[in-house]
Amino acid sequence: MNKKILFSVQIILILVLTLTGCSKTEEVAVEEKVRAVKAEEIKESEMPVLLSYLGTVDSQDIVKYGFKTPGKLGRIFVNEGDEVKKGDKLAQLDIQDLQFQFNAAKSTLEAADLNVQKAKDAYEYAQSLLARVEKLYKKGSVTEDSYDKAKLQVSTTEHTYNQAQAQYQKAKTDYSYKKSLLEDATLYADQDGSVVKVPFEESELIPQGYPVVVVRSVQRVVNVGIAQKDLNKINIGMKAYVEVDGQKAEGIVTNIAEAPDAETRTYNAEVTVQGNVYKLGSIAKVDFDLGKEKAIWIPVTCLLSNGENYVYVVRNGRAFKTIVELERTYGDHIRVKGLKAGDMVVTSGMKNLSDGIKVKVIGREGV
Repeated sequence: MNKKILFSVQIILILVLTLTGCSKTEEVAVEEKVRAVKAEEIKESEMPVLLSYLGTVDSQDIVKYGFKTPGKLGRIFVNEGDEVKKGDKLAQLDIQDLQFQFNAAKSTLEAADLNVQKAKDAYEYAQSLLARVEKLYKKGSVTEDSYDKAKLQVSTTEHTYNQAQAQYQKAKTDYSYKKSLLEDATLYADQDGSVVKVPFEESELIPQGYPVVVVRSVQRVVNVGIAQKDLNKINIGMKAYVEVDGQKAEGIVTNIAEAPDAETRTYNAEVTVQGNVYKLGSIAKVDFDLGKEKAIWIPVTCLLSNGENYVYVVRNGRAFKTIVELERTYGDHIRVKGLKAGDMVVTSGMKNLSDGIKVKVIGREGV
C-alpha cells in the first residue's frame, strides 16, 4: 500500500513540474523582443537621367604645319615635346633668296609708282594745254596743225599713262606675291598646343606642303563609341560629365559621326572637355545628361542581398522583407522598383532583422 502511495506522489510531482515548465515556456514566447531601427519615408524625387559610357581622351586637333613653297630649311625653333602658344615661331626657310626677290620687287613697285605719277602729270598737262589751244583755235589765233598736235599730245600721254598704270599693277602683284612668299617662309602656331613631331633638320630641302612641324592642340576631347540603340538619345550640344582617375570636368557633345566604325559598329561621339586637361590616351567615364525624371530613389545603404536584393519596410510596428528590383544609381542613391511613395524603409539596424519581426523606429525622416 505504501509503495502505491509513493508511486502516486511521484507521478503527481512529475505532472506539476511538467506543467510549470510549459507555463514558463509560454511566458518566454509571449515576451517578444523589439528591435530598435531607424527608418525613412520614401518619396518620389527627381534625379538626373545619365547614360554612361567609357571613352578615350584625345586631342581636339592635330595641326600639320608646312611651307607653301619648296626650299631649304633655315631654322627650327621648337623641339618635340615643347609646349607652344598661339603666335610662337615654329620653323623658317632659308630666306636669303626670298629676301633678295622681295627687295627687288619692292624697288620695281616703287619705280612703277613714280612712273605712274610722272605719266599722270604729263597727261593732265597735255589735257590742260589742249583746252587752251582749242579756245584759241576757235578764235582763229592758232593753226589747225597746232590744234592737231595738241590733240596728239593728249592721246600719246594718255597711252603712256595707261601703260604706266598697267606696269604698276603688274609690279604690285609681283610685290604682293614675293611678300607672301617671304611671310609664308616662317611658320607660326595658330593655337596653343604641344609639338609631337619635327621630321626634318635644318639645311634639309623641304617639299612644298610637306609637314615640317606637327602640333597637337591643348584642347582635349573624349571619343566615345555609342551603340546604335542609344544614338537617338544623344545630340550635339548636350552636356556630359567626364571623369578620369577621380578628376571630374564638364563637357559638351561637339560632334557625332554619321557612319559607324567598320570594326566596332559604334558611332563616335566627340565630347569637348571644358577647363581640364587630361593625359592623352586616358580612359574616361562619360555620363551623358539626358535630363531628369521622377522615380523612387532610396539610399544605397538600405539594400541587403542574399541572392536577391531586398529592404525592410516598417508596417504596423513590424519590419517586413520586401524584394526590390534595382535600376540605376546616382551618387549614393539608387532607383528601384517594388516600393511606393510613403513606405517606411529601414536605414539602420536592418542586419539584425528578420521578416515580420517587431521593431521600434527611433529615427525617422523623409527622403
